[in-house]
Amino acid sequence: MSNRYNLKHYIAISTFNAESNHNLTIEINKKNIFTKDLIKDKEYHLKISDYFDYKKPGLNNIEIRWSGEHECEKKYLKIFSVVIHEQHIAPHSVMITPVQNEYIQNLLSTEEGKTSYNDTIFYPGHRHGWYGLYKFKFSLDPKEIKNAEQESLIAMTGIKLDSIITDVEKIIYQRRAYKK
Repeated sequence: MSNRYNLKHYIAISTFNAESNHNLTIEINKKNIFTKDLIKDKEYHLKISDYFDYKKPGLNNIEIRWSGEHECEKKYLKIFSVVIHEQHIAPHSVMITPVQNEYIQNLLSTEEGKTSYNDTIFYPGHRHGWYGLYKFKFSLDPKEIKNAEQESLIAMTGIKLDSIITDVEKIIYQRRAYKK
């Protein structure tokens, strides 16, 4: 069996919570690759570097789950870099599903709050302040996807997904990631 889809990952994250212990979990396609319990009032700079075997081309997910004991104003999660097989996935392409806590419910109770909520969901940037699920979707070798249903789902959404190419020779120069 080929190891063609056993790809190296590099994820750089910083996190802080002034008042509460918190937890960070990272999964790839529902398989846990990293979990860390974090103590309050300490800034963490996490660099996760490992291999993951995707087995075949297709749609894939990286999920970062951030949770804590309780909410506080002075907390953040910064996603600086997501690199798979020497190719960047833009940190601002993350899809956010915040925990529906009292703060989020109060935010959604006003028109101004709804606007702020939607702006954060649709234009997330790299700094985040809500507990929840941060999801990156990408396709691996999209030209080799054999499942017609999966291919048509990608086309129907109209959303352009990041794609990762396993043949390093075909990676476009601008997308290539170099660690410093």
